[in-house]
Amino acid sequence: MTPRRSTYKPPRPRREIVIAVAASGALAVLTGVLVWAVGPHASSTTPSAPTLTAPPTVATTAPSTPASGTPSAPASSTPSTPPSS
Repeated sequence: MTPRRSTYKPPRPRREIVIAVAASGALAVLTGVLVWAVGPHASSTTPSAPTLTAPPTVATTAPSTPASGTPSAPASSTPSTPPSS
């Protein structure tokens, strides 16, 4: 006759359960305290003036026009028509 396998598992000790519940409660309280400490408070309800920085200005030049009033053709080193084959 072979020995029977036992499926019985003794219950978990209550001390482990109490420690786990206490640790999770402590983490929840610690998280709440940290959120409160870092968050905005009622004493700072007036908005402070933000420090705005402007990007450096870049001077732009308008394209030059000839004296006759018609715009000049853009200067380019490439031909405007495709080469014939």
